[in-house]
Amino acid sequence: MRLWRDHVRRSERQQWHDYEWGNVHWYCCGNPLEARALLDAVMNAMSPRGARQLRKIINRLDAAYSIPLPPHDGEGG
Repeated sequence: MRLWRDHVRRSERQQWHDYEWGNVHWYCCGNPLEARALLDAVMNAMSPRGARQLRKIINRLDAAYSIPLPPHDGEGG
């Protein structure tokens, strides 16, 4: 979750640059877009109550993200 939180707090310009060109730091530190897809999988595996609480936090972070999320293979969306 930290990886996604830190990513959405970057400026819109930095987000677009990463979206279009990638980011070399993702090779060592993890890709935040993959981390976001993993969060979806985790929410699907959790109890409904726990998933609801986590989804509330993640929805606030998603609202800060100005670039559309790419599609993923998760079942939630």
